[in-house]
Amino acid sequence: MIGDEPEMNLPEGWIAEKLRFSGSFKLISTLKHEATGAEIRIRPFKTYEDCGFPNAHRLILIDPDDGVEEIACGMEVEHVEDAEQAALEAMERFSR
Repeated sequence: MIGDEPEMNLPEGWIAEKLRFSGSFKLISTLKHEATGAEIRIRPFKTYEDCGFPNAHRLILIDPDDGVEEIACGMEVEHVEDAEQAALEAMERFSR
């Protein structure tokens, strides 16, 4: 996974400003809505204090008009596929 470029089929109007894997096989991504400047950020997230690496993800939506909203965090978006799906659903909701 490291070094491979992840791929996401983004809804119309969204671009991936940053889309890569971290060293712990988690997704680091900044997805931007071109018309409004809103962003969805996906970052590695550590759910256990005793592990030395992030084992899940945190997704936030940054809307220039409404501020910051947490979309999902922790074990509900543990895997890359779960984080991608949550981001796609949030992009679809935002675009409506």
